[in-house]
Amino acid sequence: MPVRWLLDRPELGLAVLAGADALDRLITWAHSIELADPVPWLRGGELLLTTGLRLSGDPEEQRAYVRSLSEAGVAAIGFGVGLSHQRVPHTLVAVADELGLPLLKVPLPTPFVAVVRAVTERLAQQQYEGFVRASRVQPRMTRAAVRGGAAAVVRELAKAVGGHALLLGADGTVLAGYPASAAGLAPSAVARLGGETAASTASVDAQGAVAAQVVRVGRRVHGHLLLITEAGLGAADQLLLGHAVSLVGLEQEKPLRVREAQNRLTASVLRLALDGGLAGPAAAEQLTAAGFPDAEGASALAVGGATPSRVLAVADRVLADEGVPCVGIERDGFALLLLPGEPAGLAESIIAESITSGTHGGCGRVRAGRARLAPSGELADVAARAVSAARVAAARGTELVDADGLAGQVLAGEPATREVLAELARARLGPLAEHDRRTGAELVASLRAFLEHHGQFEAASAALGVHRHTLRSRIDRIRELLGVDLDSAHVRAELLLALVAWSDRR
Repeated sequence: MPVRWLLDRPELGLAVLAGADALDRLITWAHSIELADPVPWLRGGELLLTTGLRLSGDPEEQRAYVRSLSEAGVAAIGFGVGLSHQRVPHTLVAVADELGLPLLKVPLPTPFVAVVRAVTERLAQQQYEGFVRASRVQPRMTRAAVRGGAAAVVRELAKAVGGHALLLGADGTVLAGYPASAAGLAPSAVARLGGETAASTASVDAQGAVAAQVVRVGRRVHGHLLLITEAGLGAADQLLLGHAVSLVGLEQEKPLRVREAQNRLTASVLRLALDGGLAGPAAAEQLTAAGFPDAEGASALAVGGATPSRVLAVADRVLADEGVPCVGIERDGFALLLLPGEPAGLAESIIAESITSGTHGGCGRVRAGRARLAPSGELADVAARAVSAARVAAARGTELVDADGLAGQVLAGEPATREVLAELARARLGPLAEHDRRTGAELVASLRAFLEHHGQFEAASAALGVHRHTLRSRIDRIRELLGVDLDSAHVRAELLLALVAWSDRR
């Protein structure tokens, strides 16, 4: 309350001796203190009550005493007369008047406890009134959120507190403000908070007060809500700010929650299609119903060499910018995505951002394969081709390989020949896979790299990330297990076809 409020209490009998022009200074607390230097125990805004018991008789020390209290930010000094001093020292009055610091005379019949009680009871009354006001404002803010979204909440908050309210995005841009002039205060408000807005930050200076709270739902930060007032915020104002933050967070979260639900739905459809629960047109219809724009003109993208969940998160950000749902799942160590035919360059954007955002764990080995969905084609087939292309990309050391440019895809795509190739794969590669299972020797991967690099040990070993002597040892072991001549072109061709079928079945 202002200092003049105390002067209007006739039962206290207070009188102004200095600082009559500063009676609007606000008192936040009142207590008596008789220390010669009370400054270390002051926070600012106090009505400091003293009888001058420890006050020095030296005028210079008296001047220093008043100046230190003024610099500490006390709202006023209440000097009790009739005990250690029969009247207030002239030096105190003169210096207080010079500094514009209210100095009140407290008569002997008025105990300090009466002054303190008057202040605390008024503060409690104001706090109660504030909470009653907040209880009436909160429903209005909630209705505003339902009708007008985050901007309406910001407007109601500013009106209720009598200040300026600003909603900043996570990147610092102004999303909403009230009144209209509030947007122009954003740079100075953030600067007054030290250039940053933490979870709960406040600053009070000669310009007034700035309070900021982070708008967060779970671990997701949507931005910050700032409140700028001429005076500090009371408990009720803080309560309203917190309520507004909750409402704004829910409003900001709505479209994200809708998108998450849409992504879960499309991922379920993709998973059913790959597992044989949906086939052909039925899968396309379900994806279209879930919001996927062009299932028939789609392509599958398999991304390996990175944490699948992180790649899916990157893909969701890229596709969200295009207004497209993210149709993706984790499958066999790959992030498997279904991308629409338009806009172009989505696969390249996802791969590039996966690399630059560090989803590859710093190894720089993000490898991807892409396969286009033929008319009336099966999602399971196009996904298998994308995974095969991604494995070829890993063997070649390239970022992206198109399955359509790989030899043998037409043959491997025919149902009649796929069964023959699958049997060939079991016969030829089964012994190697069993050996890998028991020893971890990676003979199947070594054979693939060796054949796809035309028998060149240097290139194949580099693709595998092993020494060439290690690869030579593995190839010798393969010759022993299969009993074949790997120098024969016919043998190599047969084994390559077996590897194509082996990749598809996995």
